[in-house]
Amino acid sequence: MPANNTVVERSRMTRLRSLNILDTQAEPLFDAITKAAALATGMPIALITLIDENRQWFKSNVGLPGVQETPRDVAFCSHTIQGDDVMEIPNALRDARFAKNPLVTGNPDIRFYAGAPITLHDGLRMGALCVIDQKANALSENQRLALKELARAAAEALDQRAVLLERNDALVREAEAASLQAKIAARLEKKLQASEAFLDRTGRAAGVGGWEINLLTNEIIWSDETCRIHEVPPGYLPTMKEALEYYAPAAREVMRAAVQKSLEEGRGWDLELPFVTAKGRHIWVRAVGNVEQGEGKPLRLVGALQDVTLRKRAVTALEGSDRRFRKLFEYSLGLICTHDADGILLSVNPAAARSLNYSIADLLGRSLADFMREARRPGFQSYLDRIFATGADSGVLELVAGDDSLRTWEYHNVLDGEGDEPYVLGHAQDITERQQHQRKLEEWSIRDPLTGCFNRRYITELAASMGELDRWGCITFDLDRFKLVNDKYGHQRGDEVLVAMAKFLLNHLRPEDAVVRLGGDEFLVLLRHADAFLTESVAKRIADDRKTAPISFTMGSAYRHSGEQLEHMLAEADKRLYEVRALRSTPNAERR
Repeated sequence: MPANNTVVERSRMTRLRSLNILDTQAEPLFDAITKAAALATGMPIALITLIDENRQWFKSNVGLPGVQETPRDVAFCSHTIQGDDVMEIPNALRDARFAKNPLVTGNPDIRFYAGAPITLHDGLRMGALCVIDQKANALSENQRLALKELARAAAEALDQRAVLLERNDALVREAEAASLQAKIAARLEKKLQASEAFLDRTGRAAGVGGWEINLLTNEIIWSDETCRIHEVPPGYLPTMKEALEYYAPAAREVMRAAVQKSLEEGRGWDLELPFVTAKGRHIWVRAVGNVEQGEGKPLRLVGALQDVTLRKRAVTALEGSDRRFRKLFEYSLGLICTHDADGILLSVNPAAARSLNYSIADLLGRSLADFMREARRPGFQSYLDRIFATGADSGVLELVAGDDSLRTWEYHNVLDGEGDEPYVLGHAQDITERQQHQRKLEEWSIRDPLTGCFNRRYITELAASMGELDRWGCITFDLDRFKLVNDKYGHQRGDEVLVAMAKFLLNHLRPEDAVVRLGGDEFLVLLRHADAFLTESVAKRIADDRKTAPISFTMGSAYRHSGEQLEHMLAEADKRLYEVRALRSTPNAERR
């Protein structure tokens, strides 16, 4: 409990005792104020509290049946009376003053609290009008204003009640002074009318109207705000049949049943129903009512009416939006998921689960990093750092599916930081097949379809990417008398010789080296990171093993000097091949 000024606290307690209100029965005026506060703010719990020396006692209680008081040292309202303005606690669990309060950690599980001090004319604060929710919440500016006005109404009611009690005692003592009694009654009636007018202004501020039905006479009384909701002039007196016909046809039966049940069981009702005003406008109203008993039988029906059209439309729109999102989430061909700041999956749609060959249950609660190769996981942490720093991120993730295949997701994710716990909403496409197809097309573009060797385009791309200091060696090959093979045995046999020659060359190379079919019966071997010695040693090894080749061949070798163009090296190797061929040629020999 906050520290109290001793002098002020002593004066406050003396004033509270003088009101003669502690431990009294419920009274309709205070209950009407509390109900109006609950309706105006949309909160399930509303209280009028009076702060006694060691306790907080409830004069009016909506939403906490069976509870009449709590210890003062845990009372939120004990803090409220320390100031003049509304005290609002959006989330008690996040407020150091209340996080461990037993009213927060246990029943009634308070999360949201807003209280306006009930301040009498002499400036002393007797307690508070407060509203409570069991989930985090917030008041609008109009709701805060309504709560303050209703607290003023409660203070006025306390003062008027005390005056009425005092005057009542005086009337008893002065029973013989009829004229004085008449003056006192008139004065009290005037103040009561002023109090009722003040309450009516408060009802307008809160958008809540009151009504009453005398069950003995069937007379109906509507407050000015109730008339405004019906769009009829103030003071309008409807019949019972007319009052019911403002509700939509189906809603009338609901209202009749609620009234009948209230009369039979003595319980109230709280309904939201479609409604048609006197001007033909279709709206939604919240109708709250109860039965008042007298001498063992129902005497009156009393209640409140509120136009909730805008809230109803907002809720309906939100529900529709939620349904559409869920359908999109369930049936979208896109891959949709959400995860927290640690990458833990909070939701996964069926398309994403199918892409990874897992069930949704297998994915939820696990980090996306669990589905990555070890080498990729540091990059995932970088992704988390980026998106929580900038609010959005796009890129590519490589994930390991349930069948151990690699899946590639192209994603665009955004951060949703509006809730208590920020999370990432992810949308991606599985581009695995597209990437594989693209790689295959790229491979086909630089490969000879017959032998599987590289083609001339590979040489062009290699030349474009070659660094100035890269070392390369090359050996060119020309098959001897290959034309005779085609002429004598046919092109199929010729193709078989070409394929066999490619394999022969590959068997003599390292994995990083390449065999290129230049066209026809011409081949080229490219040796990576090779100098003159390595190039000549490979050429010698192939020459020494020529007996295992599918056909005889002539070759020439060269290596690339620093800064030399690739074409110069190839031309040099080709030149040496023709020099070898020239030495071996005779005037009658066929070249092919």
